[in-house]
Amino acid sequence: MGEPDNWVPAQEGPAFKPRKLKVVCIGAGYAGLMLSYQYKHGDTPLEQFMDLKIYEKNDDIGGTWLVNKYPGVACDVPAHIYTFPFEPNPSWSQFYATGPEIWRYIKKTSDKYKLDEPVILNTEVVSSVWDDDTGKWRLEIKQGHNHEIIQEEADIVINATGFLSKWTWPTIPGLDKFKGKMVHTAAWDTSLDWSGKRVAIIGNGSSAVQVLPQMQPTAAKIVNYARSPLWISSAFASEFTPEGKNFTYTDQEIQAFKDDEDMFFKLRHSIEHSFNKFFKVSLKDSPEQKQAFQFFKAKMEEALNHDPVLCAKLIPTFQVGCRRLSPGENYLQALQQDNVTLQDVPIQEIVETGIRSLTKTEEFDIIVCATGFDVSFVPGWKVVGQNGISLAEQWKDAPEAYFGVFAANMPNFLTVNGPNTPLAHGSLLAVMSFTVDYIARWIRKISTQNIKSVQVRQDALDDFNTYAQELIKGTVWTGDCRSWFKKGKADGRVTAMYPGSVIHYKEILDEFRTEDFVYKYTSGNRFQFMGNGMTFREKNDEDLAWYMRK
Repeated sequence: MGEPDNWVPAQEGPAFKPRKLKVVCIGAGYAGLMLSYQYKHGDTPLEQFMDLKIYEKNDDIGGTWLVNKYPGVACDVPAHIYTFPFEPNPSWSQFYATGPEIWRYIKKTSDKYKLDEPVILNTEVVSSVWDDDTGKWRLEIKQGHNHEIIQEEADIVINATGFLSKWTWPTIPGLDKFKGKMVHTAAWDTSLDWSGKRVAIIGNGSSAVQVLPQMQPTAAKIVNYARSPLWISSAFASEFTPEGKNFTYTDQEIQAFKDDEDMFFKLRHSIEHSFNKFFKVSLKDSPEQKQAFQFFKAKMEEALNHDPVLCAKLIPTFQVGCRRLSPGENYLQALQQDNVTLQDVPIQEIVETGIRSLTKTEEFDIIVCATGFDVSFVPGWKVVGQNGISLAEQWKDAPEAYFGVFAANMPNFLTVNGPNTPLAHGSLLAVMSFTVDYIARWIRKISTQNIKSVQVRQDALDDFNTYAQELIKGTVWTGDCRSWFKKGKADGRVTAMYPGSVIHYKEILDEFRTEDFVYKYTSGNRFQFMGNGMTFREKNDEDLAWYMRK
């Protein structure tokens, strides 16, 4: 009589003996660098469980804060909570930091902790294809300025490219006919001189409301083409901003932040608390939503000097938060200057000399497309998972992922800031850190329990998305506004937002519901990781009664 089918020899060494995984992370922005910190400096450093490579297509780290160089680029989240969780920065010069200052902070933090050690720059992933037999991803990579093609394999692939990495031109007829200068805010030409020039700005999202006030003082004229109104407010943590405006910290304040860690922590804590509390405004018909609507409406009317035409064009009738809020400092004031016009009539086409709308044709020297990003969540490279299934094809109608991290049919493929995560109703960097912590737990589990592959169960993913969409019905994001939360549509499915608060998201991730997944193991018995019946605690001659409390 032979051994049963699930017989395996006893594994040498203690239980939970790690095997070194090959992990490839794509993107060296905030999320990728948080993973790098976990690799060397986490509470349980991941370097004992994996070898890490971070591929970055650009020539430096920093992600969106490296690439975006348009005039006025800044973060609309208070600087003191837009930091790595392990490196608060008492030296921020302003309440809302500029893009260049954020990038310098990222570089300084990276240098301090050597976060760029696993990073390989000027390296772009072309494709990643899952091999079910080996339980590995096969990657094709374009490396260096000569675009050499190399092959790589990985046990785990982490997509940390973010949701603002693929900018898009507007879908307007005649885009290629314009004889003047055309730029996109996400690919800004830093040599551009708009002094004395006729400028069109298409869009009124976060980048448009930042760039317009910077161009207004010296441009001959600016026409802002905006399809829909938006709420301009310092809604997030507004109690910390005098008159709802950005401000510069004094040298004395910055020194006090450095000298008094308790006071500085309390300040950051209170801003974070305020940010997270704002979620209640996102609930339809909540008292907080009604209060915010009246408050922001009054503030915008005041900023527009109660001009009935501008108020009618600019102040939304949809609920606060249906589109992403923006502080939009000086945007409303700039719109009232003599050389600026707001045009809410749809653009028909772009012609050689300018833009033709429904009502007239205007000539321009420069067209600025502040038209945002591809928010389909489909990665910028080919991803082919189990059974030859393409992620792009799977997500062509609506992207779906288990708490934004795991997509169906994509074993060992994890995403930071994926579909239906809290991308715009709380502190994004806190959300990233929660997600990276969650991913780190999976890396440890896969490494120490002889797991070959893990993927989300289809029924679990379906249950999550069905319930998430039901919850989202109670939020303002389903309102009658055109928003990137709904892939740029006015009435589409909400694919970008998590149905609960940031705190809710963290607590669900912390539960670590491993029952929602399908596993394959490196051997024929899932319990081979039990090893020789002893633990590392015993092997290392550590305290063997640590569990006693009294």
